[in-house]
Amino acid sequence: MKYGFFSDVHANLEALKACIIDFRAEKIDKVFFLGDAVGYGPYPDECVKLINEVASVKLMGNHDYAALGLMETDFFNQYAAESMGWTKSSISRKTIEIMSNFQLQHEFNDTLLVHSSPKEPELWHYILDMDDAKEAFGYFKQRICMIGHTHRPYTVYKDNSNEVTLSRQAEEILLDDRRYLVNIGSVGQPRDGDPRSCYLIFDSSKKIVRHKRVSYDIKATQKDMAKIGLPEYLIERLAVGR
Repeated sequence: MKYGFFSDVHANLEALKACIIDFRAEKIDKVFFLGDAVGYGPYPDECVKLINEVASVKLMGNHDYAALGLMETDFFNQYAAESMGWTKSSISRKTIEIMSNFQLQHEFNDTLLVHSSPKEPELWHYILDMDDAKEAFGYFKQRICMIGHTHRPYTVYKDNSNEVTLSRQAEEILLDDRRYLVNIGSVGQPRDGDPRSCYLIFDSSKKIVRHKRVSYDIKATQKDMAKIGLPEYLIERLAVGR
């Protein structure tokens, strides 16, 4: 089976459509969404509708949570809070209904899926360094934990000696004597210096995970963001992947 995992679309319809086309080209058997359908971008309703159609499992992200009024935006930066204000005033009742059914976490085939961290998923902790990653291994029992949230793809593995190692290879063979924490990257807001969308493919028969980059029409998204008056900073950062 080939599984696809994508996250952090952030209402970027151009990026989402490009990735969905790529899911089909890669012959993905089953697709999982790991949260943050909305926020930052100009097409929350359209993105939530598409995500609901293509993903077998849908997780809640912190921006989705905020859009539903389940948390305040006190800890959001200025630009995130401003875009969330627009999102909350713009989304339809149908979008609210769909997102309300998103899960906080999901488990399948010895793999845990969660948006931010296996530690207290509802508190949206960030895994930003190796100390955070090492701590995270203590909060899931499964062999693999897949996350999003920071918009930076990576693979961290822990071996039998309890050593924790970071891998930035696009493709990783999953060895039987290791456990894995995998950040699947971001579709709509990459922040690792590469502006292309990123999602993860897991080939269960070959035991390989692969971060896949997909180009999309960034200028079209920027133009649409400008039309509705979203912050210039959010518009400009798309082109540099920051």
